[in-house]
Amino acid sequence: MLKILSIIVHFLLTIIAWTSWTWLSWQYIALLSLMHICMLETNDGCFLSHYQFKDKNKENTKFYEWWFRKIGIKKYNRRKLDIFMRYYLPLILVILGILLQDIFRLLTPLI
Repeated sequence: MLKILSIIVHFLLTIIAWTSWTWLSWQYIALLSLMHICMLETNDGCFLSHYQFKDKNKENTKFYEWWFRKIGIKKYNRRKLDIFMRYYLPLILVILGILLQDIFRLLTPLI
């Protein structure tokens, strides 16, 4: 039951993070992204992934890898995917926030 709850919480946090550029000020996104990268670097990954995948020697020890396997994607470069998800995706979210909130003024963040 707790493992299912951790999957749900992890999924919801992921959706909240990926949609943050639509409702959260880009300054907060940048700060939270930096905090997230620091957490990943200091803890050797996400604490929710550590809970969900207790065996680090398994192939899918990351949440997005687990989802890839669930939907049938089996061929990908783990290292490149990890770098993209850890560094580039947060940067993309910040850039989207800057572009749509400050430059084009298409979105007004709620927070």
